[in-house]
Amino acid sequence: MIELLFIIGMILVSLFVLIKGADYLINGAADLARFWRISPILVGLTIVAFGTSLPEFIVSVFSVMNGSADLSLGNIIGSNIANITLVLGICALLARRLKIKSKTFIYEIPFLVVSSFLLLILGSDFFIFGKEGVFLLSRFDGVIFMIIFALFIYYVFRSTQQKEKMVTKEFREEFAHKNSPWKNGLLIVGGIIALFAGGRLFVTYAGQLAGLAGLSKGFIGLTIAALGTSLPELAASGMAAWKGKGNIAIGNIVGSNIFNVLFVLGATSLIKPIDINKSILGVDGIIMILVTLIFLVFATRRRGIDRKEGIALIGMYVLYMTFLIWRL
Repeated sequence: MIELLFIIGMILVSLFVLIKGADYLINGAADLARFWRISPILVGLTIVAFGTSLPEFIVSVFSVMNGSADLSLGNIIGSNIANITLVLGICALLARRLKIKSKTFIYEIPFLVVSSFLLLILGSDFFIFGKEGVFLLSRFDGVIFMIIFALFIYYVFRSTQQKEKMVTKEFREEFAHKNSPWKNGLLIVGGIIALFAGGRLFVTYAGQLAGLAGLSKGFIGLTIAALGTSLPELAASGMAAWKGKGNIAIGNIVGSNIFNVLFVLGATSLIKPIDINKSILGVDGIIMILVTLIFLVFATRRRGIDRKEGIALIGMYVLYMTFLIWRL
């Protein structure tokens, strides 16, 4: 009983650390972007997205090195599904409507869609090498992921340079510079460290809690680990949406999902090839693609996501969790 209370207490502590870390990160990133005249959407797609993807990276590397590949893949796919459905859904409720003010975002969506399909294609050697029954992310696949990731980063920074006038006007409408660059840098670093520590604590103790029920590593990856490593995205994007910075909220999710597949799986498979569970890839991977396409429709139809669409996204997450429990 004492051990159970201790685990629950540590989970609550991790949630507090995540929320405070998100607050520091958003404040520092938004204000530093104002100083450098960088668009909020680009801040979300780079600094915030990378910081909130660190828990997924750590979990994936440790899982693969410990021979728990199902936990690694389940974590990435489950996290991406949770980001699009649960996190964006909650953000839409907090902001009433997540508006997309920057045209830059429209051009980042293809990277999100391509990365989702690329995981499905590279995860099975049948599509490229014609080998049936071989499901593996090799070092060759990791190189492909990292090349596309490098192209994404290059495009983001090129977009920043080409849209200087638009960005200046955008910031006059949204932000007022407050802190010095070094203070904002400390806020960003401190926020990322807090997010990393909070996500790590949550996954560790939530995993111990789930392990008592005798669940599979794949199920834990798709649920407990995915939800735990999505908490930084929820905290960061939720805080941004609450403060009316919808571009950072959406940009964080898009950037995070791109980072999760291209950078996290790319870097992890370079360290050690990842054995793929064909059930997770063939079922949950396809669900990830479907919710990504639904998000694409919602985001581009009226340049934003309203509360009704937010409720629909949350409903999709509830249905997915119900499906996972039924599949046990």
